[in-house]
Parts: sequence; structure tokens; C-alpha cells
Amino acid sequence: MLISFLIFFTLFSGVGVVSYFWKKDTVDDYFLAGRTVPAWLVALSFGATISSGATFIGFAGLAYHSGIIAVISTAALVVGDHVGWILAGNKVRNRSQEIGAHTYPSLIGKLSGDNHKIVTLITALLTVVFLGVYCAAQLVAGAKIGVALFDWDFNAFILLGAGILLAYCWAGGIRASIWTDTVQAIMIFASLLILVVVGIDKIGGLPAMWHTLSEIDPALTNPFKDGVWAIAVGWFCFGVGILGQPQLMVRHMVTRSEGDLLRARRIYLIWRWSVLALACLSGMVARILIPAGEGFDPELSIPALWEDLLPPVLVGVLIAGLFSATMSTADSLLLSASSALTQHIIPAWHNSYARARLGTILIMVLIVGIALFADKGVLSLVVFAWGGMASAIVPLVIVKLFGAKPSQKLSIMMMVSGLATAVLWRFGLELNSTLMDLIPGMAVGFTLFGLSRLMRAVYFPCFNQK
Repeated sequence: MLISFLIFFTLFSGVGVVSYFWKKDTVDDYFLAGRTVPAWLVALSFGATISSGATFIGFAGLAYHSGIIAVISTAALVVGDHVGWILAGNKVRNRSQEIGAHTYPSLIGKLSGDNHKIVTLITALLTVVFLGVYCAAQLVAGAKIGVALFDWDFNAFILLGAGILLAYCWAGGIRASIWTDTVQAIMIFASLLILVVVGIDKIGGLPAMWHTLSEIDPALTNPFKDGVWAIAVGWFCFGVGILGQPQLMVRHMVTRSEGDLLRARRIYLIWRWSVLALACLSGMVARILIPAGEGFDPELSIPALWEDLLPPVLVGVLIAGLFSATMSTADSLLLSASSALTQHIIPAWHNSYARARLGTILIMVLIVGIALFADKGVLSLVVFAWGGMASAIVPLVIVKLFGAKPSQKLSIMMMVSGLATAVLWRFGLELNSTLMDLIPGMAVGFTLFGLSRLMRAVYFPCFNQK
């Protein structure tokens, strides 16, 4: 198992290194691949970037613990994804080309026609902090798999993943990320499909699985539990939160044409529905075949099932795909945070290809530090990072996409108040288990914008001054 893991993981990672031979030594190519990426690559890269560790580790664990509620959560999530794509439309791609934006923070600062440099800087700072946490979660996911299956040292796996990730991002930039993402998206689907088919066959079919889950705990098959609507709304908003994720929206920016972007959305949604359904089924199969017990981590249900159901050689191949799949999100996060650092936070490094690559190293050092010392719950890390970005950025992006032109002062107030509300909700009031923190965070941003429009129209016509 270990030998096949090492061989195939090397092959998967090698795809990114090979992209070195197609690169150009420019900032535009390093961060945007020359804006020439076809639809199918954009779709699968988007899918692998948004899924990876959270799909294999987080959502399977959620299904293991919560049963049918995980299905409701993921369905709401994908509907939110779709709404986010529709809202972005071609505006993100076209506007980024018009203004020559290399990064999503730059685009946000200029989206409504003005050049709000402080908005761009705040977005860049948030990108470095939250995407650093998000990227660390992917390294944690890979390390948890390594510890469970090979009994390797957790910290050693963190460093191994970081080293490989840095190697191919250094070699090919976002092109390397997109190429490896595509291979990993195929592996994510194939590995989950194999697991579900073998697992359900062993249980005796879908009806037998449902009946057994009900016997284990009736709550696992009860879709009407208290709080289910809050859960669904939370995950829907989480899906719309793609508009606040630079590592995802940059995929819109690299697409070669408007038609390709529409095709990419359709391919992505088919892939996303399929993968999340398989991840939920995997978690439910694991709940039956690997009963909950003291010391068992539900987030390791998928690798544990592989080890129980499949031959060691095949397990090694699938684990290699899973470990590299966590990298498919991590590489995008790394490059987005690196671009924010080198293009906006350190002005002297702007438009320098050499310093853009140096920034990638600096961000990786930050990420490794977070991964080694942060809480080890993968899904909780992802939700925290995603929610923070969404609370600060999504309301501002949406109002700008609909044609509004908030002043820089108002934009900053929306971002700061949204983020502050989300942080207070999670860490001060500790209500995030009742309602995701990004919901009140985003709501405050929209409310502040609405109140400003009302005040400007009724009481203070001069309020619109910048």
C-alpha cells in the first residue's frame, strides 16, 4: 500500500511540475495563466479547489455523524454555489480583463469603476489571513490521513505536503495548480465511486443501508430535526460565499471566453452534485461498517473504509489521489494569498515575477505554522476561514455586481462590520452551532448598505460624497 501510494502520488504531483515547460516568466502568467484556460479545465479545477479535503474528510464525517442532515446541507450548498456563479456571470471575467487585474482583491477595489485602494488592501490582508488558515486545513486533512493509514508522524506529513505543494507552485504558478486540480478532480470522483459501490454492495443495497441507519439511530434518517432550516440556510449562504473566495473567483478570471465560462459552470455543477452525493453516501456506509466508538474520528471514515474494503495496492492508489486532492485546494489558496501579499501588501514587489515566487515561500511558512499549531478539526477550520471571507467581502461584491457604486468609506464600513459581526457571533456569543456566523456577518453588510441608501435619499443627500 505504501509503495503504490508513493508511486502514484509522485505521478499526480508530477503533472504540476511538468507545467513548468509551458510557463512564461510574467506575473500575468504566474497568477492567471495568460487568461487562456478552456472550459473543462476551469470546471474541474474549480471543483477540485472547492472540494478536496473538506469533501473527503469534512463532509464524509458530517454524514457519519448526522446522516440525512448532511444530504440536506450539501444540497443547499450546491444550490448556493449555483446562485454564486449566476451572480458573478461574466462580469468578474470581463471586468478583470478591462482593468488588467491580476488578483481578486484588485478587482474588488475597482469593480464599480473607482480605484478604492484601501478596499483592495483590506481584501488582500483578509486573503492572506483567512486563506492561510484555509490552506492549513488542507495540510491537516492530508496529515490526518497519513497518520491513520501509515502511522506516520503528523508533523512530518505537514512538512511533506508543504514541500511538494511549494515545488509545483514554484514551477508553474496557477497553470500547475489548474493541471493538477484536473487530475485530482477525476481521482476524487473515481475513488468515491469505487468506495460507494463496494460499500453499498457489502451492506446489501440502498434500502438495507437506510434501514440499518434507522436502527442505529432514528435521527440519522430523520430530515425534520430541529434546526434543519437554519442548517439549510447556513449552507446555502456558504455556497453563495464563493463570491468572497479569491482562490475560486480567479478561475473566472483565467477563462478564455464568455462561452467557455457558461460551459464551465454546467460541467462543474454536474461534477459537484455527483461528488457531494458520493461523499455523503460514503459517510453513511462508514457509520454502518465502522460503528462509532471511543477514539474513532468520523473525519477519517473514508480512509478507514478503504482500508477495510479494498486490496492494499488499490488503497495506496486511492490514498495518493486523496492526499493530492487536499493539495488541489491548498495550491490555489497558496497562490491567492501569495498574489495578495506581493501585489498589494508589499507595493515594492508589484509586477515582479521573481518576488511573486518569493512571496509564495513566505506564505507557505505562515501556512505551515498554522497547520502545526491550530485546532485539528478540518471542517471547522474551513468553515471559519470561508465564513470570515464571505462576511467581509460578499455583500460588497454583490451590490457592486448589481451596479451600485458605494463610496470607499461605506465599502470599508461594510467589510469591517460584517467581519466583526461574524467574529463576535462565533467567539463572543458562541452561537455558530445554532446559525453559521457568515449569515449574520453578511446580513450586517447588506443592512448597512441599505441604511446608507435610505439615509442618502431621505436625510443626507451629501452622504454619497467620497
